[in-house]
Amino acid sequence: MDYPGADCKFLGGIHRLTNLRVTANPNVIDIMDNSLFRYPYAYMAEPGGLDLTDPEIERLREYFARGGFLHADDFWGLDELENFADQMQRVLPDYRLEPIPLNHPVFHTFFNIQEIMQISGERAGCTGGPTYEGYDDTEPRVLGITDDKGRLIVVATYNSDLGDAWEYEDEACYPEKYSGQSYRLGLNFIIYAMTH
Repeated sequence: MDYPGADCKFLGGIHRLTNLRVTANPNVIDIMDNSLFRYPYAYMAEPGGLDLTDPEIERLREYFARGGFLHADDFWGLDELENFADQMQRVLPDYRLEPIPLNHPVFHTFFNIQEIMQISGERAGCTGGPTYEGYDDTEPRVLGITDDKGRLIVVATYNSDLGDAWEYEDEACYPEKYSGQSYRLGLNFIIYAMTH
């Protein structure tokens, strides 16, 4: 979803705002591709229907053990949340997906994030409709999994769509407050992944 527009625009923003050297083109990598281990930060869109195979579970477990960080984005409602939590439980059975408090360093590595804002998809952002997509749970949350060393290894932007905000940042009808917040969050996640 949102590929390649969101990825390319976000990569450009990372370079422009941080001076980090990033590739101009996104790297779409299958979980089972050995090159996954070359990247300390992985972004996964729409993980609400995720159904990992046993080899994929082992691969992700190894990715985390070797210092990898996963950002999961754009999933809505309790069924998708439960499914994502169950899949992560299979990968990391000793850890739980939990809300990340606003005083956590991930919210203060580059920008100081003071609120959890629901980042709407393009349609709702441009029409002013409801910013949520799942009617059984409308509150946005940033959830995470922390390992036994206290390092956040998974962050999930639940009931939000950062990818749409990156993709549609330059569309006149899409609100800047969403695209600005999505950049701030995404950059903080990347800086955290590379420094912790």
